[in-house]
Amino acid sequence: MEEERIELEGIIVDIDHTAVDGRSAIRITLKQDGKIYSLYDTEFRPYFYIAPNVGVTEEMLERSGVPLEGEMIKPHKVYGQDIRVGPKQIRALVVEVNNTRHVPKLSESLGEFGKRYEYDILFWKRYLIDKGISPLTGAKVKARRENNRLIVENISGTECKGESLSYICFDIETYNPLGAPRPDKDPAIMISYYDGEEARVLTTKEINREFVVRFDTEKEMIEAFISVIKKKDFDLIVGYNSSNFDIPYLMTRAAKNHMKFDIDRYGEGAKTEHHGLIEAAKIPGRANVDIYNVAKFVAVVGASDKLIRANRFTLSEVYAAITGDTKRMVDRRNIWQLWDGSAEDREGLADYSLADSKALHAVYKFFIDLEMEVAMVTGTTLGEACISTTGQLVEFLLMRYAHDNKEIVPNKPSEGEITRRLANPIEGAYVKEPEAGIYKDIAVFDFRGLYPSIIIAYNIDNSTICADGREEFHEAPTKTRFVKAPIGIIPSALKLLTSERLGIKRAAKKDPENKALAARSQALKIIANSFYGYLGYARSRWYSRECAASVTAFGREYIAKTMELAENSGFKVLYGDTDSIFLLMKEKSKDDALSFLKNVNTTLPESMELELEDFYVSGVFVGKKGGSAGAKKKYALLSETGRIKIRGFELVRRDWSSISRETQRMVLETILKDGSKEKAVLIVKDVIRRLRGGEVNLGELVIRTQLRKRIDSYDSKSPELAAAKKAIKEGVRKKEDLEGSTIGYVVTKRGNSISEKAELEDIAKDYDPDYYINHQIIPATLKILKELGVSEDELKGMGAQKKL
Repeated sequence: MEEERIELEGIIVDIDHTAVDGRSAIRITLKQDGKIYSLYDTEFRPYFYIAPNVGVTEEMLERSGVPLEGEMIKPHKVYGQDIRVGPKQIRALVVEVNNTRHVPKLSESLGEFGKRYEYDILFWKRYLIDKGISPLTGAKVKARRENNRLIVENISGTECKGESLSYICFDIETYNPLGAPRPDKDPAIMISYYDGEEARVLTTKEINREFVVRFDTEKEMIEAFISVIKKKDFDLIVGYNSSNFDIPYLMTRAAKNHMKFDIDRYGEGAKTEHHGLIEAAKIPGRANVDIYNVAKFVAVVGASDKLIRANRFTLSEVYAAITGDTKRMVDRRNIWQLWDGSAEDREGLADYSLADSKALHAVYKFFIDLEMEVAMVTGTTLGEACISTTGQLVEFLLMRYAHDNKEIVPNKPSEGEITRRLANPIEGAYVKEPEAGIYKDIAVFDFRGLYPSIIIAYNIDNSTICADGREEFHEAPTKTRFVKAPIGIIPSALKLLTSERLGIKRAAKKDPENKALAARSQALKIIANSFYGYLGYARSRWYSRECAASVTAFGREYIAKTMELAENSGFKVLYGDTDSIFLLMKEKSKDDALSFLKNVNTTLPESMELELEDFYVSGVFVGKKGGSAGAKKKYALLSETGRIKIRGFELVRRDWSSISRETQRMVLETILKDGSKEKAVLIVKDVIRRLRGGEVNLGELVIRTQLRKRIDSYDSKSPELAAAKKAIKEGVRKKEDLEGSTIGYVVTKRGNSISEKAELEDIAKDYDPDYYINHQIIPATLKILKELGVSEDELKGMGAQKKL
């Protein structure tokens, strides 16, 4: 019988590896015309490189073996390949194996024959790199049907348009009589979801809401949620902090109910694993999109001005920052009481649960275009992009370029090497510190991609460093020399990224409402701007002190020259840092500022450009402790359109209560928008008056922190520890219930020290106004108001500051 053959062209939703007939095989989940296909490549084998010692042959490696789990494992095949290690061309030996779990043991064993490389690259990443394919951008496949599987015969990258990904946004509520829920003891009581069309709350109690579906048991509720996912066969499972909470919690509850939380496409169940410092959840065949990680990533890289309004990365605050709306809320600590309360309480809880999924949907729609573009730019999966740092994304992109340029990927550094790198830090950017104070009429200029431009202009790369100077070279201010040709893979990659972004920006000007173009441009900018940081990151495979130091040296040179040109043009330089300069306009007009901009750009290399960020009506720069010089990157600006840009203010700290954060925010906005010192002082005085008068709700005074260790293992007597021990001693809490949980405490009137006064929030009956005034409100606001000549005594109503 003739074998059935099939040709497909679609997008890769997920890629991982599995075992077929005892060998590692790549598994591809591909979507074409709305239909999902599972494909297996059984011919592609894991491999690594050996840079052989003198006299080592292919046959010597082929004969070598090492015992593993009761069997002798050997290479499947060894062959030679010409490849570069840095600037040197060598004849390396490629060692193919049958199973990914053989790679660590066998590569270590063969290390006696030479230096080993690329033994720690994940199998699915290796496949994407070698085949030149990228998830989401398209793949063309020829396959045959064999033993009820589609076996890949040929696969290549292609441009596949118009394939949309289905998604479900979900959230869970849990029973929590002790504040923090315990997955091994406390049941899930609600699972809400919204897929853009259907909105439901699954639960185990009768609730009078049309969107509620009731089940008799927790097990039936979880089974129903799994059934929804399988019936509609969603491509993306979208949650908020779901990798760290919702998915692991449901996995534990499923196990307690003697069932598997198999929301994946292959019946294997969801899996959790460490991904650097992040807890990741893997759902084979689907992408886990944890928007909490995405929101933090976007905020860190500065890709959304809206997120500056988010003090914390809770769903409610991120939702409010990007929509301007307020999400329905309940006190999460009291969810168990609402569950055990009246029918009206449970109705409110169901409303809240569904509001979470709908708010998540809005946040997902805000972020997803950018996150998909980040995945496509770097060639990784959407699920991987959602849990990766910029360094990890750059690393994967460079792996692709290294393979295409027949270069070996450098090994990860050892812990000893990392320590040595950290002990020899790289001199950073040039900073002109501002004089602390309040300023009017500020023009801010940025070098467009300063560090990427420098890397491109001077061909800065590990492989282009030269010592003898026989070739044509660029010389950095550090005296390191870089050959002008050939072009290294880092400047090559950056040139492609920046060139594409320029084209995208030109297209976006003609079509300003095109969200896809805007997302692509932002993704390209994020990745390009991350290359320098990766060069100087101590754990980087491509770390180079010479390269990173040369980049910052060139950067200092350019920013200093630009400031000098500004002063010579009649501007006052207020502040300069890395790639930005802040100019006081004084008597200068906007036309003068634009003329200055044009003149500077005539002096720069082709790949470099100074841009106008914006004109600002006012700005406040905060001083360092013990001096008048402004703190680096600690300022707030008000644009002509009313937008407030905040950098560096510690609006969020675990040891700050909500009243201190909110008071600082109001003071900052009042100074910038109203320009009124008096109004700002009155805001603080009113809060102090309310504190002294006992008018503040205890909820505004709660300080939250997590007890990460065993209570008995703490050396210091911190307020949170003292509050926990007091509750245990009085018999109102059990030690095992508090350890590892996030607790909230209030500093009360009872006791002498702050630690003695600290009590858990639901035990506290009063508060110590002096503590909150002196250790919360005053520190949070005086760092701003002192620049206006306001003293601590004045805020406390003890008279105005005397001028010298």
